[in-house]
Amino acid sequence: MAYADQEEIYDRLEQLSDHETTSSFAVAYYELIADYLAGDGRGSQGLRLRFLEFLEVVERYHRALEVFATEDQVTLGNVRSSAQKRDIGLRVLLEQLAMDETTGAAEIGRLLLSAECYSQLAAVDRVVERLEAALEVGAEHPLVQFALGYNRYELATQAFTRFSPESGRREIDDEDRFRLTCLSAVSAFQDGLTGEAFDGHIHWWIGNVLQAAGFEDAAQASFERAAEILAEPGAYGLDKQAEAGLGLVWEADLDPGAWDDTGPITEDEVRQVRALLRRSYSASDVMNG
Repeated sequence: MAYADQEEIYDRLEQLSDHETTSSFAVAYYELIADYLAGDGRGSQGLRLRFLEFLEVVERYHRALEVFATEDQVTLGNVRSSAQKRDIGLRVLLEQLAMDETTGAAEIGRLLLSAECYSQLAAVDRVVERLEAALEVGAEHPLVQFALGYNRYELATQAFTRFSPESGRREIDDEDRFRLTCLSAVSAFQDGLTGEAFDGHIHWWIGNVLQAAGFEDAAQASFERAAEILAEPGAYGLDKQAEAGLGLVWEADLDPGAWDDTGPITEDEVRQVRALLRRSYSASDVMNG
């Protein structure tokens, strides 16, 4: 049974996808949220209205970006003002979502929507927490695993690396925790493998994360697997924004080549990778371990 608000959601998603500044991954993630909120319970109905509010805030922001792109003179103040208006709307929505009480599929939708709000606010630790919570209540979807892997990787760069003015590069502050968080990201990526064409992109990301953590041999194996899959008929590519997880942190910010070498990896460490990847890590594990 289709509801008027559900139909409006898909209409808004179609409009949002028309904006060049909207990533294809973001649209797919939003469609997943819509699917989880398609139920007929009061919780689902209320959350659909929240989701419509979110889409309105986001689309307004993207419309502003497109206007700026056509203007001869764009001030930093105008861009900042649009971002601030978006952020205010997202923070108000997060307060409302925190008070909603739901179960089942609606709860998964609520957590995924909260994760996206935090993602647009660049609160990566909160994103990871919400995605992990969604998985705990049944969100076993490859897009969720991919988002979790990407954001765990971003969490590693934010928490355990810093920019060095002297070298002009990011340097690792806490090598052990950086590697541990990278391995937790790889674990999430691996859980998102389905045997479909998108696996090629997941293996590519696994290779980059392992390379950043210093596991060169394992990284090379992932790159080779990615190349094999992407060379197969039916494989497809994603634009740069889509490859950037939720579309908020650009690939350049996560370039493993921008960090100093983490040091040589012993054969014993390489053998430990497989065992480590079988473990399950939460945000609190990697931040407080």
